[in-house]
Amino acid sequence: MDQLLFDLNPNPVLIYVTGDLRILKVNKAFLEKYGYEEGELDSLTIRDLRPKEDVKELENVLGNLQYEGINHSGVVRHQAKDGELFYVKVSSHAYQFNEKDARLVVIHDITDRVEAERRAKKAFEELNHHFNNSPLAMIKWDADFHILEWSKRAEEITGYSRDAVMGRTPHHFRFYSNKDLQVVENNMEVLITGQQDKTNFEIEMYSKDGTLVNLSVHASALREDNGSLISVLTFIEDITEQKKTELRYQRLFENANDGIFIMDAYQFIECNDEVCNIFGCTKDDILGKTPMDFSPEYQPDGRPSREKAQEKVDLALEENPQVFEWKHKKLDGTLIDVEVSLNRLELANKVYVQAIVRDLTEQKKAQEQLRKNEQLFRKLFLKAPGAMIMVDKENRVKMVNQSFEELFGYTQEELIGQDLDEVIVAKNELESVPRMPGKEFKDGKFYSDVARYTKAGKKLHLLLGAIPVFLDDEPIAGFGIYVDITEQKEYERKLQESVKEKQVLLEEIHHRVKNNLAIVSGLLQMQVLSVDDVRLTNFLQVSQLRIQSMAIVHEMLYQSKNLSEIQMDRYVERLVEQIADTLNPQHQDIEVHIESDKFVLNINQAIPCALIINELVTNSFEFAFEDRSMGTIEVLVSQKDDVIEVEERDDGRGLPDNFDEMRKTSLGMSLIENLTKQLGTKININTGDWGTSFKFCFTKADDPGSSSSGRISSKNVG
Repeated sequence: MDQLLFDLNPNPVLIYVTGDLRILKVNKAFLEKYGYEEGELDSLTIRDLRPKEDVKELENVLGNLQYEGINHSGVVRHQAKDGELFYVKVSSHAYQFNEKDARLVVIHDITDRVEAERRAKKAFEELNHHFNNSPLAMIKWDADFHILEWSKRAEEITGYSRDAVMGRTPHHFRFYSNKDLQVVENNMEVLITGQQDKTNFEIEMYSKDGTLVNLSVHASALREDNGSLISVLTFIEDITEQKKTELRYQRLFENANDGIFIMDAYQFIECNDEVCNIFGCTKDDILGKTPMDFSPEYQPDGRPSREKAQEKVDLALEENPQVFEWKHKKLDGTLIDVEVSLNRLELANKVYVQAIVRDLTEQKKAQEQLRKNEQLFRKLFLKAPGAMIMVDKENRVKMVNQSFEELFGYTQEELIGQDLDEVIVAKNELESVPRMPGKEFKDGKFYSDVARYTKAGKKLHLLLGAIPVFLDDEPIAGFGIYVDITEQKEYERKLQESVKEKQVLLEEIHHRVKNNLAIVSGLLQMQVLSVDDVRLTNFLQVSQLRIQSMAIVHEMLYQSKNLSEIQMDRYVERLVEQIADTLNPQHQDIEVHIESDKFVLNINQAIPCALIINELVTNSFEFAFEDRSMGTIEVLVSQKDDVIEVEERDDGRGLPDNFDEMRKTSLGMSLIENLTKQLGTKININTGDWGTSFKFCFTKADDPGSSSSGRISSKNVG
């Protein structure tokens, strides 16, 4: 019976002499595991089963070994004949063999378990690193809202150390007002009672040193199957500076000299006090209304106000700023002339229209008075706050006002009779400057953003309003009004810097999304290590790979100068390597080859394309090489003109005869079908004894989205 158990034991078994440690006998499982032939056993000792650096450890074990009874070793390393190292656990007991004192040793290979424990430890260390180094503070609470975990970022934001808050509840902290405390308690109640599993809110509280901080809190609940609360995880962001910035912009908005509207499509959703002054009403009279509610049925040019207003708003939404004059109607029915400036505005990931309204009533009255009374005109001209000049039909200066003299540093006596452009325009720009009052001004006023030079040589950025005067269709004079917009230009420069800051913010968003996806992936990995069900493990690993494929996109976007395109050769290489590292089994030799042209894809095409590749390569690893010890997977990506071609193939066993039925219930194939529809293509499948090939083509597009119909077809399946 002992001989039968020795020979049939699936684990390696050996017998060695306790004196010189020579191996006397081994079973078949030993020979297969360690790679020795039976004839090599005569010169083999148990020392030869250990790496050289571990032999001393063996001597210590042998020195302490009790001669009688069973001995169980800890985890040790063994070495096969070819040098392969693996981890084993050994049990032995005293044994008489051919009248020799010996020990019978049973060897259990636990390499997979050791490696799994290492991976689990690494995943835990990574998760712990993210927990402590996240830009967001992370706090974990138990079901009674006592603190269980407190990240380093939480210490930085609040000033409270981990030791000082462990086991504390939110009532330990000092909030700005009872209203803030009530917000916290209300959201705690929502999570405890199970009304919601997620909640977010903003509060103000004092840090340990008394500094007031604004916090944005996002909380999620973990529950038992019966719905009872297990724990709550909160992510907290310090938005103090953001709130200060919002307050500054709010003050600018409220104190602006022009009326400012914020419009959602055609509806007013916010306005400043100057709007109320212009329209003679309150905010309640304005908000929720449209421009048509404050306009006559027709504009002075004869166009319906509704039609023209919608056209201007639509152009502004398409990023075409609009500046135009408009006839508005005050609440009491009085008509007023205004200048309207429309611009596209993005706030909190939503698009609005900003309308700046300037009342032109007084300006219109002044123009009318100028035509009626030359003396009144001259007084207005000379005393006007804006720099003004009058030229004759040859563009020679006839008159300037005091503001012009102050702005440019010339006296009227110095300018009279001179060609205006030769005095204040740069010589290299003279040929391109329109000559007032030329024919190009005949149809009305001319406004232009120009650069002109003072007597001292200083460059000024100006808004030039040129007004020609015609008599019997012939020009007789012209007026120029210069508004110094140098400060506005500086403001535009600062706005451009603000755009760059928003670019950095968008990069940070990609970075945070990548980090969050990495956390989810890490959680899935921890779940993989905690289950014994192989099928469930496979499902979790496939889900993890899908998440990682999207995380790679956000990581590459974060590192890229262009936040809308992906370098596909690098993306495909990283994606397939990630799959191989996760799924390539140790007992098989699966080679992966990647060939990809260098090109970029819009993110809206790159993601579905990569997810299809993810599904195909994952399927090859899982199903193509069952009962095979080796194989090859190839991923080929190429571009010809605007056509992208992708092929994934393997030299595995091919698809089963019932594949068409299987794919109806396959989540992976269902996902592939939906993704190919997004790309407006279909996938061709070829299979046989030689293996399987999946190929699809699609046209490269730069549109901010892609969707079209598609289908899956198969050829030679069976």
